[in-house]
Amino acid sequence: MTGMKDALSFAHDLANKYTAYFDVYRDEKLDDFSLPFYAIYRRRDERYVLSKKIKVYGIENQQLVFATVTDELTSDFLARFQQAVEQHARSYVPEKDEHMSTIVIGMIITDQAVDEKIVKEVKRYRKLKFMKFGFHGWLEIYSALINLHDQSICIHSKGKTFISSIEKMLKGEN
Repeated sequence: MTGMKDALSFAHDLANKYTAYFDVYRDEKLDDFSLPFYAIYRRRDERYVLSKKIKVYGIENQQLVFATVTDELTSDFLARFQQAVEQHARSYVPEKDEHMSTIVIGMIITDQAVDEKIVKEVKRYRKLKFMKFGFHGWLEIYSALINLHDQSICIHSKGKTFISSIEKMLKGEN
């Protein structure tokens, strides 16, 4: 049980780290999964000519992180969590033509040894969906595995930039 307690305290520390730039919501549910937190980051950029009344363009980007903690990670748990994140991710995408991108990370935190097959599946998982042929942006979904047992993080290679700060936190650099 101490492993689960360590994982929950790490999730709490991680949520505190996200509060600087993200809107963090604690103790939520995603289908039948208990989430210690989920976080949403929104960014909007606009270009103007002469005054703010003459707008050239505007774009919106956002990033979502759904974090769950488990003491035993199985391939069934991973598949169900990925499916739940994928089903709910679309509801967070704004229906605006200025939407550019939404990045969703389903993060699993564990303190137990993880099977190599599960690690391989996490590294392979990436979903990309274009909204209205890309004219209204795109949606990217990744799975991330934070293993406190061996101090490692697994994610698809294209998603590594989104968790680089967590790697520093895991190694104790700040």
